[in-house]
Order: sequence, then C-alpha cells, then structure tokens
Amino acid sequence: MPNTLAHIGLQVPLGKTGFPKIPLQWILVGCIIPDIPWILQRILKMIPLIDPVPLRLYAIIQASFFSCCILSLIFALLTRKTGFIFLILSANSLFHLLLDACQIKWGNGVHLLAPFSWHTTNFGFFWPEDSITLIITAMGIAALIYYWPKASKSKLFLQNPNRTKAIFLTVFTIPLLFIKDAYNADVHYSKTILNQSVQSGKPVEIDRGYYNSITKTIGNYADRALPLNNPPKIDSGSLSIRGIFDRKNSITVTEFHKHKGFRDYASYAGLFSILLIWLHSIIRIRTN
Repeated sequence: MPNTLAHIGLQVPLGKTGFPKIPLQWILVGCIIPDIPWILQRILKMIPLIDPVPLRLYAIIQASFFSCCILSLIFALLTRKTGFIFLILSANSLFHLLLDACQIKWGNGVHLLAPFSWHTTNFGFFWPEDSITLIITAMGIAALIYYWPKASKSKLFLQNPNRTKAIFLTVFTIPLLFIKDAYNADVHYSKTILNQSVQSGKPVEIDRGYYNSITKTIGNYADRALPLNNPPKIDSGSLSIRGIFDRKNSITVTEFHKHKGFRDYASYAGLFSILLIWLHSIIRIRTN
C-alpha cells in the first residue's frame, strides 16, 4: 500500500483543485480512514493474548469501502455539516483504496466490497519501491508545505458529540460478525497458512514477510515461520513471495521480491504531520 505521504501527494492536490473550499484537515482524515484498522492492528498485535489471524481478518473487513463509509459517517457526525464532510471522507476513502490497489501486493490487496464479496482488487501496476512512489511521496511533502499555512484559516465545522451520535461507534463491532466467513474464503491465504492438512499442492503468497537467510524461513502475519525449499540467495529482510506448498508443508518459491524499509518511515512522517495540523487547528480555534 502506498505510504501516507504518497496518499497526501495525490489526494490533497486533486481535492483542493476540484473543490478549493474543502478544508485540508478533512481531506487528510479521508486520506487515512482506510489505514485506521491497520494502525490498530499494529498496536493490538503487540498484546500477546490476541490471535494475529482474526485480528488481520478484522482489519481487512474494517478497511473495506462499506466500513470506511460508516467510519466516515462517524467523523461527519462530529460536525455541523454532516453531509458535506461525509462526502469528502467517503470519496477520499474510495480514492485511497483504489490507489492501494495500484501497488503490487502478493498475498494482500484491497477487499473493496467486503463483507459482501471477498474478491481481491489488485491492479498491480508498481512496487512500493518503484520511482513513481518516490515521486508522489515528494508531492505529499510539497502539498503539506504549500497548503498548511492556508489551512489555519479553514472552518472545521466541529461540534460536541452527543449520546445519539456515539451509538454509531458500534461500527467497530461489525467486522467481528464476518471473521469466520473471511477465513473460510481463505482471505490473504489465512486458511491455507493455518491449516497444514490442506496445504499440500496449494499456491500461497506472502506480502512483506521477514525472510531469515540463516534459517531459510519466511514469517507472515500469522506469526509462523514457513520453511522455503529453494530460498533466494539474499540477505535477511522484508520479502514478498509467491510459491506452492509441498507435502512436507514447505514452500517452493516461484517468484520473490525484496523490499526496502522506506514505506514505513514515510507513513510515520505523514501521520505525524496530520496530527500536527489538527493540533494546530484545534489550538487556533480554542484561542480565538
């Protein structure tokens, strides 16, 4: 998935060009709504008692366009212009998901219509390390520098939440109803990875697993180290693979791609910038 700065680099200029009066702050929220469940996954995964597979499936469902629309509505209900803000957030969420689908992600991808369909939308145009990602990441930095000073004058239309609106927070429980369905559909190869009895002869893809060049194994979101029959002759690091399970539950690699650590740092920078812009705006509102 493109990093947060890359999303900002495309979504902010397009949003401000088409609709100049849209507050930058709300465009930025729309840039990260589909990423919120993945951020929560990273945090909750550090708790030992939480099973990483249901957590992953939960994040997949929560990141669908349907769930993003409900989450957009929750944010919009905190404003005086609910319909206007909802359209900004939901449109940006859709744009975010379609942009995510443009990257090559083996064993990953956008489940746009979950939980109604488990089809993976993956156009697969470029890798996270390709030059186009670097270009739109730089655009994100430029967009923040250009629009941030003007954003301080924007009206955010905020209002205090009430108990009725708080009911919509139950959206976070909706994906729990469909985790079993996602597992049975083998979303992100979850059933294949966990169930050794069905692995033999099955294809598998792993997105950005940790490859250990000493043990010749690759990790995955299920926290399982899977042995490779024909490990690539590269150093340990983040690796995406395509392969097939053999009868001994090892993977014969048919394709692999070595990743660099650029994406995470750019996402951290983008998220931190969004937080600062909102803090700046709230302080301005309270002091005026």
